[in-house]
Parts: sequence; structure tokens; C-alpha cells
Amino acid sequence: MATRLTIPFCILSGKLAARRLLSLRSFVGAIAMLGILMVSCSLFETRDPEEPGTTTVPVFIQPDRPQDVIQNLQNAVRTMNLDNYRRCLAVESFSYQPSSVAQSGNPDLWQGWGFAEEEVYFNNMRAETEGLSGHELRLDDRRFVQISQDQEQFDADYQITVQHNRQGLPVVAEGRMRLIIVRDESGSWTIESWSDATEGSDFTWSDFRAAFL
Repeated sequence: MATRLTIPFCILSGKLAARRLLSLRSFVGAIAMLGILMVSCSLFETRDPEEPGTTTVPVFIQPDRPQDVIQNLQNAVRTMNLDNYRRCLAVESFSYQPSSVAQSGNPDLWQGWGFAEEEVYFNNMRAETEGLSGHELRLDDRRFVQISQDQEQFDADYQITVQHNRQGLPVVAEGRMRLIIVRDESGSWTIESWSDATEGSDFTWSDFRAAFL
């Protein structure tokens, strides 16, 4: 008479649990692999090209010091960023004094030159630089002089390069600038007055302003 082999129930239950655990691990592994494949594919997706002339907006440094204003001014020129250029200036009290040569050449143009004129000229100049790069504001022989707790004077030799589309107009202007930088009630510093001097140059920043107003 044949002997019936009986497998204990606990052994059958253990094998069944092991199979289910293996299946669960396989499922989780498949999901993880699918996620990796999706991420990998996204790395090779074709991206839309940027529009010509677009420039990444630089981070505007909180002007807690007069030095920050100068850095923001240089960054605004480098990227031809109107908003950041305006933020360097004192909206209500800004004034500009051109070089003596520019003043004598067209005195009516400079009468009452303030924030509005500064905004218009820079925006017009920015429009003439669309799609171009290589703009720069170089400052040498820098000098900060404290006038009061809330006022400092900044002097420097400048060379500003603007790669524009205006025919017959130089792309480089040179001279010496004097800025009066003031601190407002919030503690931020801005340029309240700006004076230009030729220092022997034939073309100054005043000439850029006159050309693009």
C-alpha cells in the first residue's frame, strides 16, 4: 500500500509568502526602473530656443552700501537692463550735469535733466542694442568720500562700451564721473546727482545721452 506524503501546512504557507514577496519586489523594481527611464528621456528632450536678444536678468544687489550701487550700475549697463538701471537712481531728486562741451553744444537739451530723461535715453539706447552683447562699464581710479552719514561722493574714470546699431555713432565713451549717492529712510542707497567731465575725451557719456534721448 502506497504511503501518502503529507507536506506540513506551515511549509506551504511559507513558500506562498515567499512567492508573494518576490512578486512585490519585482513590481517595485519595475516601477523604479520606469521612473529612471522617464527622467533619462526628459534630459534629451528638445528645448525651445531663446528669442534673439533675450538676456538673463541679473540679480539686483540690495543697495545697503554705496559700493552696491556702483555694482548694480555696472551690471545694468552690461545687460542693458532698464529696470535695474532705474533702481540705481533717486526717482524724486535725481539730476544730471553734462560735460562742459556737451552743455555748451546744446544747453536747452540739458535744462532740467532728471529721472524721466534718464529713463528715456537708457531705454532708447537699450532698444538699439537688441541681439548684441559686449556692453561694459569699466571704472578706474575709484574714490569714495563720505560727505555725511547718509551721503557719499564717488569719483572715477569711466569707459562705457555700448554695442549698438546706430550708424556713425561711436560705441565707446570715456570721461570722468562724479556721483552723489544718498541713503533714504529705508536704508537703501541711490544716485541723487551725476556730473560728467570730458578729461580730454572726444566722446563722453553725455554724448550717448544726447544721441539716444
